[in-house]
Amino acid sequence: MEAELTAEIDGARTRCEVVGFSELSERDQLLVAVGALEADVNNGGFDQFYFNSAGDLWRQAVAGLRVVGAVRMAELVERSSLMFGPAGPLQNRERRQAQLLALTESAEDPDVFSELDREFWSYPDDVSALLRAHLGSG
Repeated sequence: MEAELTAEIDGARTRCEVVGFSELSERDQLLVAVGALEADVNNGGFDQFYFNSAGDLWRQAVAGLRVVGAVRMAELVERSSLMFGPAGPLQNRERRQAQLLALTESAEDPDVFSELDREFWSYPDDVSALLRAHLGSG
């Protein structure tokens, strides 16, 4: 991700810490949700994303990816959410962490997200370019 876009995401995160996600502009909500998804999945996969507080925003990340045109990336996040069942991961971080633990302990392969991680890391959509194009028009 380029420096200018990273700076915009960092600014949105800072504003989020001050006022809370729900009080952000749509632009900042998009930046925070998609930026948090990318940061966590790139650092430690979907397991890390759902473990961390960023996982609270998985629905917003999917919506944001769709808004900017990153449809294949949105589908990956949706597929990862289905690992938790039809309702997806819980919004509450502690309860979602318990879900995640149960999921990894009951799975044949504890790295249940490995295939989805690899697909995400292959970047079927250029999220940065799509974000820049969308933000430039907004």
